[in-house]
Amino acid sequence: MLIRFVFFIAIMVSVSGLSAQKLYTGIVVDSAKLTNLPDVHVSVKHTGKITSSSANGSFMIYAAPTDTLIFSSIGYIPLELPLFFAEDALFVLLREDRIFLNEVIIKSTRLYPNKIEGSTKTAPRTMSKLNGVFSPFDYFWSLEREKRKLTKIVEENNRTQTYRQVITDPDVKEILMNEYDLGEDAYYQTLVQFNQQQGHVHYFTDPDAIMEALHSFFEKNQTAR
Repeated sequence: MLIRFVFFIAIMVSVSGLSAQKLYTGIVVDSAKLTNLPDVHVSVKHTGKITSSSANGSFMIYAAPTDTLIFSSIGYIPLELPLFFAEDALFVLLREDRIFLNEVIIKSTRLYPNKIEGSTKTAPRTMSKLNGVFSPFDYFWSLEREKRKLTKIVEENNRTQTYRQVITDPDVKEILMNEYDLGEDAYYQTLVQFNQQQGHVHYFTDPDAIMEALHSFFEKNQTAR
């Protein structure tokens, strides 16, 4: 009976010792560089106790030997450290939290290097269809027919003047030939294909948008070769 009582007292003393609060001190460093880490949050798990490491990485906190300390800092992986069998003075190493992203290749394209010069032309005056109803002979007269044809050509040229200036610019030719390592024949062959397949680009009024379309087409054509 006495032995059991003594054993019970020993257990109670042991439990009491484990639950008693102790002052734990330590220093937090970077695990790779071993540099001191300031402003690291140090908390006792499942309690409201919290402190932070000082400018030199040191900290002090009261906890029981059965507690677990949590260390967290922006840019580092959180660390949980059980205090059971731990020394009163702690040396804590935090590992940097590195996020590896997929490799991204950024390729820039040279845009139109020169200024667009406006060259809008005025179409000749022609008879309206309403006037043609009252003067059918004049409306279908050869001179009026030629005027109408010329008017369509002038309007088309005005709509495509930006594209024509870009596409005939020697600097653009040099940029594309150098960028995609093309000889003159290969350059003009690709340009012909572009004109045939990308007719909508002819009406672009933004020279940089035209250059982007050209680069995209020339790059795809080069890949396909």
